[in-house]
Amino acid sequence: MLAASSLPASQSARPSEPDAKNDGFFTILYDIIRNHPLLFTAFFMIPFLALLISLGLKWYYVFHDTTHYLSDFQVDPVLGTWTDPQAYFSPGLDKYIRELDIAGLLGGIVGIFIGLYVTVTTEKANRLKEKLNQQEMDHLKTQTNLLVQATQSLNTLMIDVSGKVNEKVLLMEGPDEVLKGIGRVVESAQSQGNDLLVLSNTARVEGIAPFRMDYVAKHADLKPHELRNATQFDYARKAEALQRDCTDVENKLKGAAIYLQNMGSDAHVEFVTLNDQNEGANHAFLKYLGKVINEHVSVETYRPGSNALLSQLDAIPHHNRFLVPSSAAEPADPKALLVNQLYAEHSQAIREMQELGIRITKANKTLPVQLFISAPRENKPGIYRGLCVCILGSGSSASGRATKLTAFLTEDPHIVASMTELFYDYQTDGKLNTQEFIRQMI
Repeated sequence: MLAASSLPASQSARPSEPDAKNDGFFTILYDIIRNHPLLFTAFFMIPFLALLISLGLKWYYVFHDTTHYLSDFQVDPVLGTWTDPQAYFSPGLDKYIRELDIAGLLGGIVGIFIGLYVTVTTEKANRLKEKLNQQEMDHLKTQTNLLVQATQSLNTLMIDVSGKVNEKVLLMEGPDEVLKGIGRVVESAQSQGNDLLVLSNTARVEGIAPFRMDYVAKHADLKPHELRNATQFDYARKAEALQRDCTDVENKLKGAAIYLQNMGSDAHVEFVTLNDQNEGANHAFLKYLGKVINEHVSVETYRPGSNALLSQLDAIPHHNRFLVPSSAAEPADPKALLVNQLYAEHSQAIREMQELGIRITKANKTLPVQLFISAPRENKPGIYRGLCVCILGSGSSASGRATKLTAFLTEDPHIVASMTELFYDYQTDGKLNTQEFIRQMI
């Protein structure tokens, strides 16, 4: 079925030109006469014959009987008769013939033929256009049929290979599964001496998760509405539990960097994250936070030691509720408090990793995915398996729609290689942007 799609581009990309010789000038003229005999007679034959006869009479009288033709005859005012003793037809017709202009008659005949030529040429162009349109429609129908056949074949193929893909790709949802997957990647890199590559918007592992109400609830194996009657103290314990798990994974990553250095391995940890330095209006990390903490979300503060119930905001979806612990009674701007806290944690995490010898590359644009990769080193003897966690929809939503923390874990070598290449693409782009910024500063 798919063989037809491999036709040469010259045959399948565009229809062939129609043969213009099949529609010659006189063929089209004959079709016009046959289809519109009355119009052809009224607008061509009758005017043409009238002009031709008038030109013949004028020509004959001028050159056959010049003296008589050039004589000035008129109506006698007394007798009221025509003074031409040798009239050709009648005084009126003779007067009409004398006043005809040969140049005008020739121009009229030429004009009629020009009009006829334009009409036939226009009709020929219209027919050519119709043929091209018809051939294009036929071509589109053929391509559509081929596309339908290809889609059916691909659907069948997808059904056949879906089972094999599911064996190689493990889907994960929620912070718990994602953190466990990241932990497996870190352990894989440390145990095998692989490179540990991280691409993340935040330098803290899942840095925003402990502030989102739906993530905190999922980590505690609760539905978000089950926190409706929770006290601020109870909620704080659950948020701190998620924060501890995030910190544990982050410490594993730092420990892997130290271990690889102490072992004298060529493997290393590389981290690509958003720039924490202020570049005027283009502040990458604050732009990212602006997409997450936007006008659609609600940011509230709570007191971790209070036994008061959480505020009831039934009109706001749980995925749009961010809760920030605060010792102050009522901060003036909870959003600013959350942004400042996340920014401070981001900058601090970058400094800590740099002190540990982790290679940090700062990107200046929001990253669409997050990657944690245990990448086997090239030209290293032995068989080493790669492992990758790819996180999609990491909480960034400019529209305020619900976003799930969805990810997958895979050890398929082709997928790991593709994700590794994607990591280095973003790393190279981040280095080039940084160098360009520094060059402007110098």
